[in-house]
Amino acid sequence: MNKIIKRSVSVFLCFCLTLLVFNSTNWITSADTAGSLRDDIAALQKESQKLEAEIQRLKNDKKDQATILAAIQKKIANIQAQVLRCNQEINSINAKIAANKKEIDAKNTEIEASKLEFKKRLRAIYMSNSGSNIQILLGADDFSDFLQLSQLTASVSARDKRMIEDMIAVIKELEAKNAENQKLLDEQVAVRATVVAAQKELEAEEAAAQSIYDSIAADQKQAEKDNANVEAIIKEKTNYLNKLLYGGSSTSFINSKVGFVWPVPSCQNITSYYGPRWGTMHRGIDISGGGIFGKPIVAITDGTVYEVYNSCPHKDRGSRCRCGSGWGNHVAIDHGYVQGERIKAMYAHMNTTAVSNGQHVKQGQVIGYVGTTGDSTGYHLHFGIMRNNEGYVDPMNYYSK
Repeated sequence: MNKIIKRSVSVFLCFCLTLLVFNSTNWITSADTAGSLRDDIAALQKESQKLEAEIQRLKNDKKDQATILAAIQKKIANIQAQVLRCNQEINSINAKIAANKKEIDAKNTEIEASKLEFKKRLRAIYMSNSGSNIQILLGADDFSDFLQLSQLTASVSARDKRMIEDMIAVIKELEAKNAENQKLLDEQVAVRATVVAAQKELEAEEAAAQSIYDSIAADQKQAEKDNANVEAIIKEKTNYLNKLLYGGSSTSFINSKVGFVWPVPSCQNITSYYGPRWGTMHRGIDISGGGIFGKPIVAITDGTVYEVYNSCPHKDRGSRCRCGSGWGNHVAIDHGYVQGERIKAMYAHMNTTAVSNGQHVKQGQVIGYVGTTGDSTGYHLHFGIMRNNEGYVDPMNYYSK
């Protein structure tokens, strides 16, 4: 986490320095030159690339932290399930103990009742004969009566004794069960205490992990805000560069989202957009308008020319041909990485080119002039953008009106 914070602080400090240089209240002055503006834009684009990389790193860090947080939360859920099972087991054991105690109390009540009944019977026998057992027996009329009285007294005593002993045995059995249940209860309470302690530790880990996640999310939000500010400055400086180079109000130009200038500064009219057209795929946009013939075509940003064709002789309107693979006189420039994307651009159907293969060009530098060479039916610039060597994409993804 410290590494993440340090990295965010480092990038943010760079951003602050950028603002000090490029975003003062009077950052655009009449003394600004096209060259210095290009340098400013290039520096800002590099800063934006750093911020984009930082944002991506923070997204990855946030994703990793979310995985860690989810794992902790899963452990907490498992622990909570264990606590629930412990509580259920404790409740079950307590119910058994309570039931056994209730039965013990009932047996004790029966024993007391039996003792009382036994005493009552003996008292009745005694009172009816007004003497001791010996006197009762001696009072028998004959030997047979003596035996009957003797057996009756012994029988009453033995029966009550057995009954009481049986109930005492049941009580002892129940008490033994309760002792075992109490042991199980103590074990479950100890297990629950351990599990609850583990749960508290995990909840502390969860809080720490959530704090880290929130911090990363805040860093990401700040980096995105910083990058939006940088892109806004790029847009302002690009607009002013267009105004400085080509005159007129900067608001009349189609503005770039990434700091590109418009390839035909004198004309912003698009006559054919990127997409399906006449049964084929139009891999760019056509820029055309009255009086466009011979107007300068400029590099949208710095780059290196990697393809030039300037040998098409068919320069009149209506003279369609396959020169230069149908592109006619054209220039292809590798503009390098722009906000993490490798950008190459095709400038086609020129009347003539103004650069050579391998030449390094600056943003806004004239690279050729509008014509109608190749497979073309009228004066225009076909402008295409390739991204990451994956084929052509809509150039208007990088511009807005």
